[in-house]
Amino acid sequence: MMQDLPKEIERKYLITCPDKKFLENLPDCQATAITQVYLIQDKSGFMRRVRKRGVNHHWQYTYTKKKKIAFGERIELESEISESEYQNFLQEADPAHKIIQKTRYCIAYQKQVLELDIYDFSQELATVEIELPDINMPVQLPDWLNIIADVTDKKGYSNFDLSVTLAFPEKI
Repeated sequence: MMQDLPKEIERKYLITCPDKKFLENLPDCQATAITQVYLIQDKSGFMRRVRKRGVNHHWQYTYTKKKKIAFGERIELESEISESEYQNFLQEADPAHKIIQKTRYCIAYQKQVLELDIYDFSQELATVEIELPDINMPVQLPDWLNIIADVTDKKGYSNFDLSVTLAFPEKI
């Protein structure tokens, strides 16, 4: 039954925060502001969140449920919601998690899309994710990225974990 649900397969890397002007000048790069709020988990064990995402105050709202099923793989159920539904979901915010504010740069690279997140809480570090059809597929990343480590499924580096401390772990 779980195998019939939509899957997200991705690798995640900790990187040195690139210059924002450099990113904005890349061809095929789109920057989006994201506010992410984690909700109290339901009985099914799915992580739940709501997200407000947009450019120039044109917002899109989503509700997402995720559950880890294997290394780098999750069941991901996502739906677009209205602003009023988003506001209602905020009443279910998990008090153990802070609000994540970040700018996501979607960058086309070698027929793939990189999602590079620069978080408001860090001037030095950022993350880049790449969705894959298979977790063992080789990943090609641009030379201009300063990759510190592959942090796929490493404790403390998921957005869920980062929302607890609003800081990257001191040790990788």
